[in-house]
Amino acid sequence: MFVTTRKTRIERIINFVKGPLVLDVGCTGHVVDKASKNWLHEQLCIKFNNVYGVDTSYENVGKLIELGYKNISLQNAEDYSFKIKFDTIVAGELIEHLSNPGSFLENSINHLKPDGQLIITTPNPFSFLNQIYAYLKYPKTCQNNQHTMWFCPSTIRELTSRYTLKIKFFDLICDYSENDPSKKYRFFVKLINILGPCLPKRLTHNSMLFVLVKS
Repeated sequence: MFVTTRKTRIERIINFVKGPLVLDVGCTGHVVDKASKNWLHEQLCIKFNNVYGVDTSYENVGKLIELGYKNISLQNAEDYSFKIKFDTIVAGELIEHLSNPGSFLENSINHLKPDGQLIITTPNPFSFLNQIYAYLKYPKTCQNNQHTMWFCPSTIRELTSRYTLKIKFFDLICDYSENDPSKKYRFFVKLINILGPCLPKRLTHNSMLFVLVKS
């Protein structure tokens, strides 16, 4: 069955994470809800005992600390600092928000164990959803005003190679929300559910997953 939910992205990420030391960069995400299965940081904490998190939102970091989450700190993805190294660093839907993605990659390398891995997800600019939005809204070609750039498999490969990283695994994944307030968006998701099995993944899957290791 073709499933298009945010949980799919989170499950795919979790499947590749190895512990015991895990860092979640941008840990507050769009949701701070301990009961939500759509919140990556909570799902990481359920599976692993030593999960750290950094985020730039003062308000959301405060909420996490109030909720009892440990090892949470107010830090930037491009220059966070820890005295320990991690088995896995996760950055879900983050790199497209940054001012200097190279600084983030370099900083992450310095915080990985020799056999550690960096897992990132980022929007697929060639999906139907993103192409249709760009066509209809041009020159506003991106739904999220906080995004600073688009990536594709080729640009990720070139960028990461400049920082001694190589792609261990790549796949296209779904990151749709069936509870979105927009009726047009919900209709589109239903249409994708119906037509998805007949269409190429590069058109129906709106996010990309990369597992990166030191080269």
